[in-house]
Amino acid sequence: MHSFAPMEGTYKTVRALERGLEILFELNKIGRATPAQLSKATGIDRTTTYRLLHTLAAQGLVGRSPAEDSFYLLRDTRRLSDGFIETDQVLWLAGVELGKMLLKVQWPSDYATFDRGTMLIQETTHRFSSLSVHRNMVGRRRTLFSSALGRAVLAGATDSEREMILQITESSLGRPAPRNIDSLLEDFHQRGYTWSVGGSEGHISAIALPIKGKDRVVGAVNIVFFRRASTPEEIAEKHLDSLKSCVAAIEAGITKTAEDTRSLHGPTPESS
Repeated sequence: MHSFAPMEGTYKTVRALERGLEILFELNKIGRATPAQLSKATGIDRTTTYRLLHTLAAQGLVGRSPAEDSFYLLRDTRRLSDGFIETDQVLWLAGVELGKMLLKVQWPSDYATFDRGTMLIQETTHRFSSLSVHRNMVGRRRTLFSSALGRAVLAGATDSEREMILQITESSLGRPAPRNIDSLLEDFHQRGYTWSVGGSEGHISAIALPIKGKDRVVGAVNIVFFRRASTPEEIAEKHLDSLKSCVAAIEAGITKTAEDTRSLHGPTPESS
């Protein structure tokens, strides 16, 4: 059974709404069920379960098979998630995993996405790291070709995707983008990460890895450190495994979200 954490404040939760959501969650998990099965699975009494199901049916969220007296989700349930897009989910995942990595690495990290020819920092641990002189990093931009973040996105992209990134960069910045990036790709495959020394700020260095979705690169994560304190090679030796684990956890979360979405929006009895 799902548990719902109350928001701060003095308002009481709406029990009927909680129970209705329990029914939706359970149907999403098992696909089709009778009121008796749902009552047993959720702990909601059978009479209340019937009322909730008929209310959800009236809203177009569940359908009923009279022959079996069973209920199932209808495609209109996707209305509940229309405002929650993939980028929101990745941002949330990145925030969680960057926080976990900070406990091990201590150096700050950023999650950034490609945006109009540059890398836009979407999430960061700079404000929590004792080794950072920056606090307000969200919304700052890094160059595509001289930052570890930008190089990671280029290295993680497919050939066709990389060409599109270069075309967008040229259009956005109004100047030709470097096309000979074979050395960057070769260096990435040899090292297993991208790096920069003074590429964004003279006293800052970084290493980074791309984050890949099912069929595209969705962004990159870095570890940022003082140029005078260490080299990319030294940081990679100490912390590359932690960076890889962070990226792997984000990618696993993206995959799970995609699978959950397919499960929710996939074929239902109404279309069979």
